[in-house]
Amino acid sequence: MDALRLGPIVLPWAPLLLVLGYAVAVWVAGVAQKAGRGNAEPALLPLLIGALVVARAVFVARHSADYSSVLAMIDIRDRGFDPWAGWAAAAAGVAFWAWRRPAWRMSLPLSASAGAAIVLAGMGALTLLQPARPPLPDLTLQTLQGRLVALASLRGQPLVVNLWATWCPPCRRELPLLIQAAQEQTGARIVLVNEGEALPRVAAYLQREKLTDPGVLLDPGNRLLSLYQSPGLPTTLFIRADGTVQRVHIGELSTATLQQGIAALRK
Repeated sequence: MDALRLGPIVLPWAPLLLVLGYAVAVWVAGVAQKAGRGNAEPALLPLLIGALVVARAVFVARHSADYSSVLAMIDIRDRGFDPWAGWAAAAAGVAFWAWRRPAWRMSLPLSASAGAAIVLAGMGALTLLQPARPPLPDLTLQTLQGRLVALASLRGQPLVVNLWATWCPPCRRELPLLIQAAQEQTGARIVLVNEGEALPRVAAYLQREKLTDPGVLLDPGNRLLSLYQSPGLPTTLFIRADGTVQRVHIGELSTATLQQGIAALRK
């Protein structure tokens, strides 16, 4: 339930719910206009964009040390947003425009509230429908050097398990930062588990890209991907010291969203 899969495309639920909420808000604004309460529809898209910009800006400001360039700061593929800042900005925007435009004082709060209710209800439903995530399983995987590693032996410390493959473009983009983080003291152990590929292919890819092997584990049978019902790669599991999964991140990570997840494990 972390994302929707449509064939080869994996879509996170959050942006889909925002689009649905916006559509409902526009519909309610149209109904309000027909009832003679003013047409607030022109304000809805700027409000949504403004809220997203504020949510991103606040997240980036909080994690500025983890972004190496302005381009990285505006690259939203890592889905780094501060939701509380976004909701606050949306509420402030509704109040401002309702004050500036008396004709919108009924229709704008009504339509914006309807859209927000759809988003929040959708998020709540996804939380309730989310199946229980099993703890870190008692599987034994192999390193590129042929050494066997029992996943159960990794318990006792916060753990980040990244499921990836060499054919996956976002996996390839995030792999260098994960390898670097695995070699540093990040507050959690980072384990890279290749899904579904043979040892020679993985080893050749790392050698060709001049990437250091931080202890990559091989899962040729896609057992972890299947166990956690992931719709696609990359998938990152943030696991507490007792082996329970706190969060699953579908899609590409940045240094900032990686550190955000690790910080949450320590709370």
